[in-house]
Amino acid sequence: MAKEYILAHDMGTSGCITSLVELGEKDENIRIIDSVLQEYDVIYPDEMCAEQDPREWWAVITQNVRQLVKKTGVEADQIAAIVHSTQMLGCLPVDKNGDPLMNCMIWMDARATAQCLKLWDIRTTWAILKNIRRVYNFLKITGGGPSPRDMISKIMWVKEVRPDLYEKTYKFLDVIDWLLLKSAGVYATPMDYASPTWLLDIRDPQNFHWSEKIAGYADIDIEKLNNLTNCTDVVGELTPEAAKEMDLKPGIPVVAGCGDASAAMAGSGAVNENEVHLYVGSSSWFVAPVSKRLRKISMVIGSIVSPNPEIPYTLIAEQKNMGACYKWFRNTIGVNESYEDLDLLAAQAPPGSNKLIFTPWIYGESCPVMEPRLRGGYLNLNIENTRADMIRAILEGVAYNARWALEGIEELINRNKGKVEEIRYIGGGAMSNLWSQIMADVLGKTILQMEYPIAAGTIGCSLVAGLAIGRLKSFRDFKNKVRVKATYTPNKANKEIYDTLYRAFRSIYKRLNSLYKELNPAEY
Repeated sequence: MAKEYILAHDMGTSGCITSLVELGEKDENIRIIDSVLQEYDVIYPDEMCAEQDPREWWAVITQNVRQLVKKTGVEADQIAAIVHSTQMLGCLPVDKNGDPLMNCMIWMDARATAQCLKLWDIRTTWAILKNIRRVYNFLKITGGGPSPRDMISKIMWVKEVRPDLYEKTYKFLDVIDWLLLKSAGVYATPMDYASPTWLLDIRDPQNFHWSEKIAGYADIDIEKLNNLTNCTDVVGELTPEAAKEMDLKPGIPVVAGCGDASAAMAGSGAVNENEVHLYVGSSSWFVAPVSKRLRKISMVIGSIVSPNPEIPYTLIAEQKNMGACYKWFRNTIGVNESYEDLDLLAAQAPPGSNKLIFTPWIYGESCPVMEPRLRGGYLNLNIENTRADMIRAILEGVAYNARWALEGIEELINRNKGKVEEIRYIGGGAMSNLWSQIMADVLGKTILQMEYPIAAGTIGCSLVAGLAIGRLKSFRDFKNKVRVKATYTPNKANKEIYDTLYRAFRSIYKRLNSLYKELNPAEY
């Protein structure tokens, strides 16, 4: 019998990885046969704006597939399913023909700040009390509330600023919705994508649906929202048009797929109740599956819909600008160095970087505080600090910020009768052995570095596809399909210095927050 493969697309902010994945037999690890990567740019048309051209996404995907099929020699009959995992929080209006009416406003785009504040202002106690019923209904119905980067705010921006475009809009799509439309010719939004639009009623796991009440608050026509589907549904088949562009055959099952955080959860193996994974890429998050809705409003931590039908919610604390800080240093201060080169230099600095502290808020922050006016920087810089200190301080600053968010996650998991003792570590950050140890030391937790950390999204969405087409039985099977590469335990010798600097890190926010607000008033 010929081997069967999943064709998986992991579409991030900076590029798309297309992989040919073999699920393997029951006790075998999932295996990536080969992959193709193509990068693309973010368009910054104005202050606080961040866009991408959806046509470029599709061109990249079709080119990747053609190249991968040619490279591997796989037969079209061997592809059992096509699945996508993508960046979330996008907003793309399309007309009745499915053609984009503008570029997609991606997750980084914060132009809808004014609209968000009209809808949901929780900056002061007075603002909350003034709109207490609305705040209560948002929390009760959707489990959280919007930021300027979320779809509900962006749709309001389109309606207020581009009313002509709003009238022409047939559906507002997210990134994965566009790819499903192009692949299978269907309008479909996976539930995990719909949840952080803050338009979805998630109170009843058996009946997730768009909320007319919340849509009314935003004055959004609910028929312009996309059709809902489960992440594990087969939504259609590869169309003849798409098949021709990919050099494949029509009729291949197309699985709904899931968002990057959901795919990462599946690919990390942290799929049971209260199990935690940490992802560090350009942005970062802690995620844990939970069977009931949990939230900590003061730290902007909440629950969204899970891709797992057996555990309906995902506890998530999402942070901005984590790995992006390391990339910023490499691209602006680095001297043609790789991340491996930077790690070698960072390892020369002592734990604590000689008390140099880096704050990673280079593009604002969303958790544990929602404040787009925050900015990054080095503090306590001494004339004796070295370049190695500066590099290591970035790795440690990201870890301090992660520790702050983890405190909220731990509180909620303890409330859910769980305990965080180990964390599965994935993403580009987990490629670094040094960063893995720093995370263990700063967080005070055992860190499990996964074998293919940078491919966790690809692996995860492939496992979801395997479940959709009946090759796997449940999410519980996923844990046996992935492998831990290395285990890092906290070094007790570093506890005192990291505890001291973490307290200073928290104090920096308290003391400088008002200054950042003065310097960056237009950000809110």
